[in-house]
Amino acid sequence: MTHHRLGIARFWHESNSFSGIPTQIRDFEEYQGGTLIGAQLLEHPERRDEIAGMMEVLSGRDDTEIVPLLSAGALPAGLISRETVDHLEQQLVSQLSPAGKLDGLCIALHGSMSAEQIPDLDGYFLQVFRSHVGPEVPIVVALDCHAIVTEQMVELANALIAYRTHPHTDLVETGARCAQVLMDTVHGKIHPLTRARRVPLILPPPDDGTMVDPLKKVFDAFIGWDDLEGVIACSMCPAFPFQNVSEQGSTALAVTDGDADLANRLVNDLAGRFWDVRHELLPDPMLSPAEALEYAATIEGAPVIITDSADTVGGGAPGDNTCILDAVLAHRHTINGLILLHLPDADAVEQLKNVQVGQTVTVAVGGKRDRVFCQPLTVTCEMLCIGRGPIQDDAAAGFQATIETGPILCLGIDNVRLVLTERVILGPQPSVFRAIGIEPFEAEVVVLKTGIGYKMTYAHVAEAVLRANCPGAQSYNLKNYLFENVPRPMFPLDGDFDWNPQRD
Repeated sequence: MTHHRLGIARFWHESNSFSGIPTQIRDFEEYQGGTLIGAQLLEHPERRDEIAGMMEVLSGRDDTEIVPLLSAGALPAGLISRETVDHLEQQLVSQLSPAGKLDGLCIALHGSMSAEQIPDLDGYFLQVFRSHVGPEVPIVVALDCHAIVTEQMVELANALIAYRTHPHTDLVETGARCAQVLMDTVHGKIHPLTRARRVPLILPPPDDGTMVDPLKKVFDAFIGWDDLEGVIACSMCPAFPFQNVSEQGSTALAVTDGDADLANRLVNDLAGRFWDVRHELLPDPMLSPAEALEYAATIEGAPVIITDSADTVGGGAPGDNTCILDAVLAHRHTINGLILLHLPDADAVEQLKNVQVGQTVTVAVGGKRDRVFCQPLTVTCEMLCIGRGPIQDDAAAGFQATIETGPILCLGIDNVRLVLTERVILGPQPSVFRAIGIEPFEAEVVVLKTGIGYKMTYAHVAEAVLRANCPGAQSYNLKNYLFENVPRPMFPLDGDFDWNPQRD
């Protein structure tokens, strides 16, 4: 029996060109247990990411030896520093060098990683892998569907396979699909060939993601192609629009069993389908923060969800923008019930660590992680409760079931409950309010720093969802940003224009 040695690895970071928070070594060291090296990858049975899916397929086989290499991730933020890239590369090489001969690699990459002077960091790391194994060894790559797929990535990987959901619920399944493709490849059952077609289109995440039309119709179409003879996997990557890079744009992907003509036909078909629904994918008009609060006051039933999508931590924003808090405080008396809002603020938590419950305090909150779009806001409030994490990951935003928050403080300003945590939290988490004794589903208004993540945790109870037009690093109004490196024309930055994938 032939024995195959297969390497597995994961690099994860969504890099926002407009965020003022550079991503440093410590951000990788502190994120969800830090960087995992070698056998450490196999010591987290509770993980819920692509590595878990790879393990499901590759474990327990007499003909396969898993060679765990590296798993590194950090919260989405600004560009990764060059020092951090060098550090991660050294860690990777330190595992590749003693790993010896590998018969295949299964790698999970985000697809929208960028660093200072390295706009395509995914391609950069892929080159490190390829340089080690040589040109003949198959490499299968799992991607976030918001990947910006570059020519280098297509050239270096035998197969690129992306998530098929947003909000992302199929990380494990995507890892498993990639591992199965790798297994079939090393056994000579298939010969993957990948083709890509870039679409001159960038959009903020549609309100309903892949769960409803028009995106659902597009995704259902290519998922159905799995049953066609010669098709291994197709993907649609609507890109991450908050990157100012030269290969920006959405991408249709097709992986076939050595059939270039079929792959080209499929990517052209898929690219055309996506382009045809571009107008339907444009976000609805947003309300100013004041208008959102005023409108919320007129709605019967609760909770009303107000989203500040421009400050979404999952898209690289700091999560502590004070614009919406300022509006909440100015209009709090129009709301007949509790208004909940969470901000990460380590400085304020440190300042208030010795305050007793019931004391009145004045403190500057928010606006500290990134001052490009706002400033701290000084509030006078009552300390209502002091708690501590970890909290449950209700949004399934990470690969572990819990999230470490550090201390959790609840400050009261009349009917406003401002919850501060020492650490930044990924995803809109009802559990952060429950940790200090508040049931968020019973509040009148809940303000969330989210674009679409609320679908996972609040959509089923929301009486209404209002999107506030706030400044920030992930605004749904893309014309707020200067895209000097993005190829033009680009929809919707340049209005409407004719485009045909057959002529591209």
